[in-house]
Amino acid sequence: MQDDLIRKIAKLMTEQSSAYTSLESLTAHLIAALTRCEPNNIESLSRTGETELFRMRSRLLEITSDLTDFAEIRAGETEPLPLDGEAREQFESAANKLLETARIFEKTAGRATSLALGGSSFAAANIQMCGVPPTTYNAPVLKYGKGTTR
Repeated sequence: MQDDLIRKIAKLMTEQSSAYTSLESLTAHLIAALTRCEPNNIESLSRTGETELFRMRSRLLEITSDLTDFAEIRAGETEPLPLDGEAREQFESAANKLLETARIFEKTAGRATSLALGGSSFAAANIQMCGVPPTTYNAPVLKYGKGTTR
C-alpha cells in the first residue's frame, strides 16, 4: 500500500517535472515575443502558460494530498515497515528531477519578469513624457496629480 502510494507520488512528480520543462520552453518563447513586440504571440503564449500552470497547481495539490496520506499511514503504524528499495529510488529520482527543473524554470521566469517589468516601466515613462491626454489615460500612482505630467 505504502509503496504504491510512493510510486504514485513519484509518477506525479515526474509529470510535474515535464510540465516545468514545457513551461520553461513557453517562457523562453514569451521572452522572444516580448522582445519582438508581438502582441498576438504574447497573448497566445500567456494563455497556454496559464493553462499549464492550472494543471500544475492541480497536480501539486494531488502530490501534497498523497504525501499527507502517506504520513498519516506511517504515523498510525506502531512499527513502520521500510519502503521497497525500488519505490524509494523512484521517489528520490523524481524529487531530484523536479527540483532541478523547477530551478531552471525559476531562472527563465526571472528573466521574463525583468523584461516585462522593464518594458512596462519604459512604456509608462514614454506615455507620461509624451503627454497622453488625461481623458484617455490615467497615469500610474506617482507624486503627480492624476493624469498630469507636471
